[in-house]
Amino acid sequence: MIPRNAIFRIFLLSVLCAPLTAPAQQHDTIQYALILTGNIKGEKKVVETSPGAFESWYHYNDRGRGDSVHTIYREDKEGFPTYAHMEGVDYYKKPLTEDFSLTDGVAKWKNKAENESKTVSGKAFYIHLDGESGNLIKALKANHNKITLLPSGECTLEEVLPYKAGDKSLHLCRISGMSMTPAYVWVDDQDISFGVLSDWFSAIRKGYEKYVPELLAAQKKIERAHDSELAKTIPEKVNGDILIRDVTLFDAEKAALLPHTDVLVGGGKIKAVSVGKPITAKAARIVDGSGQTLLPGFWDMHVHMGDGPEGLLHLAAGVTHVRDMGNDTVLLTYRKQIDNGQLIGPHLEVISGLIDGAGPTAAPTGMLINNVEEGKKFVRLFAAKGYDQIKLYSTIKPEWVKPLIAEAKKYHMRVCGHIPAYMTATQAIEAGYNEVTHMNMLFLNFFGDTIDTRTPQRFAIPAQRAASLDLNSAPVKQFIALMKQRQIASDPTLVAFEPMMTGRDGVLAEKNKTIIDHFPVQIQPSMRAGGGGIPVPPGMDTTYIRSFDAFLKLTKLLYDNGIRIVAGTDGTPGFDYHRELELYVKAGIPAEKVLQLATFGTAEYTGKSKDLGSIRVGKKADMILVAGDPVKNISNVRHTKLVLKDGVIYDPAKLYKAVSIQPF
Repeated sequence: MIPRNAIFRIFLLSVLCAPLTAPAQQHDTIQYALILTGNIKGEKKVVETSPGAFESWYHYNDRGRGDSVHTIYREDKEGFPTYAHMEGVDYYKKPLTEDFSLTDGVAKWKNKAENESKTVSGKAFYIHLDGESGNLIKALKANHNKITLLPSGECTLEEVLPYKAGDKSLHLCRISGMSMTPAYVWVDDQDISFGVLSDWFSAIRKGYEKYVPELLAAQKKIERAHDSELAKTIPEKVNGDILIRDVTLFDAEKAALLPHTDVLVGGGKIKAVSVGKPITAKAARIVDGSGQTLLPGFWDMHVHMGDGPEGLLHLAAGVTHVRDMGNDTVLLTYRKQIDNGQLIGPHLEVISGLIDGAGPTAAPTGMLINNVEEGKKFVRLFAAKGYDQIKLYSTIKPEWVKPLIAEAKKYHMRVCGHIPAYMTATQAIEAGYNEVTHMNMLFLNFFGDTIDTRTPQRFAIPAQRAASLDLNSAPVKQFIALMKQRQIASDPTLVAFEPMMTGRDGVLAEKNKTIIDHFPVQIQPSMRAGGGGIPVPPGMDTTYIRSFDAFLKLTKLLYDNGIRIVAGTDGTPGFDYHRELELYVKAGIPAEKVLQLATFGTAEYTGKSKDLGSIRVGKKADMILVAGDPVKNISNVRHTKLVLKDGVIYDPAKLYKAVSIQPF
């Protein structure tokens, strides 16, 4: 799948397009290395062609995908852009163009989302949708660290840390107002961007790549101070019992609603549940549940957990448990910090050790191997570190699959993942897979074992052929029977494929229609731009849309045949989870059964239903309160009013506000 770690997305949306635009001394060239999870995957070059005029090139390669753009732009003496023209391709290699000009106080811009003009009084900095313009740092410093942005909004700058890296004197700057959390950029003493760093994706001045770990560690201390403060101020730890009165309780074990229910919580556990009769016990905190529904906390079974806003977004949406499907080993630290209350976030219930074959199409994270013995070594390493399962990826050679699974089983670890190139899902299941990740991998099973699924063909082929697959055919029935016989689960991540197959430039994605107005103004244009999909060949627009409909139909067919569905996203925390549940209902699964599979069903699947997954006396107090009836309208899961995790209260409004999102 496309990298959906939220840090990477926020980096692309808010930081990369501006702070990395680095004006050099006249006729100088500045180059940056683009690093994806420790590996150099591209570069950026900026040339000053004449005073105040610049030309830049940016490209990177992520498993055959990745943006590539060429920009010509001009700026004034304070770094504000006056002209820019960009051409290139997006992540999936679709053409991009963007233009901006500021003449006689009138700003004009055109991109795939907008074709606008605006009279500008004073200074304003245009933030490109896909390209770049001007020197944001220089503009901020020339205007008392606060500037107006175009199309709208404003941002501020704060220098938070001086630092010496080799022969460079640097400053870490915090920029607020451009994304869901403060963005950080390293600048040199000439106010030229030196680097933008994160665990997932980093850009740094060429020749200084070795300083990324050191600089990132220093930056993390600053970020952690911010995150730790939120972890101290947002949670409400009640000294005594919590009583939720007159609520409609969702019985996740029976998939039924129980009206007029009282629930008493204390010491992190559920102490009493009374249906139709009020609980008279005294409580330190009383919550009025009338007109609302109380559910067990949700489980997102496909995340790539990062820090920053992710934990807050998960909890605000009612996701109290997650399964990480492949990450850096820093994840073990995140888990401890969340469990210790140093960070806000969901329980990391399951952690996957990702293994892939080395090479240009390898996964951007995890352990990369050259032979099966290396793979076995990493299986043992993951087991020793306490990982729960192994995830195999697309570049694993088919002949390695069975011995790697055998090694994992020695340590009682489950195995799931992509179907490796030149292999079918049937073959992977027969080799010992417990679960197949992503719906496209199931459809590829019916198109043979000659497809190179290391490449974007793993998306294009299902988009072109799923619509014509007869889901009542013997091969499909035989495959589903095999899944049922082997108790194979499906992690369909439909929300990842909806924009990929149905997204069109300039058309707001269905999943964003009810939430866009809640996001920071600088993120909204990117959402309105739509797109996000793979290139559609001429004459196949309708086919791609019908193929996604086939994804929905196969999901329902799996459900009808008793195949366990685990709800995962591989996308934007919280918001994509709600959409995933909506898509299951759209596919035809009853809403109450969707809520059941998202709660008790997943707790059963992970072996944790003794303590989690339903609201029963003695279980952990992990539950959410939502406005309205989500059985009647599944979209009501978006309206979280209160979240309890281990009996601690989190106010979703406070969580959303902390990341600059307007509460629901």
